[in-house]
Amino acid sequence: MTLKAMAHGRYILNFKGIPPLPADDMKLIRSKTQLVDASRKTLLVEGNEETVMNELARKLPQWTVSKESCYTVPTTRPAVQKPPKS
Repeated sequence: MTLKAMAHGRYILNFKGIPPLPADDMKLIRSKTQLVDASRKTLLVEGNEETVMNELARKLPQWTVSKESCYTVPTTRPAVQKPPKS
């Protein structure tokens, strides 16, 4: 098994229907991934990106699946443009 086949990523699953989340869908999601966090209509899961996430996207038409994006927070400290002359 290659390293790429074993790679896990974090994904956001967003339910497009009306809550509560369907029990059958949740059972399938929990059997294929590891649930990290959940809110009213959104789940954060970890899973194998090539096989499991594509399978979930096909089997769950009321859900959107997208890869988690992380951004660095920019600094708000003022930066010195030119050092002072000695």
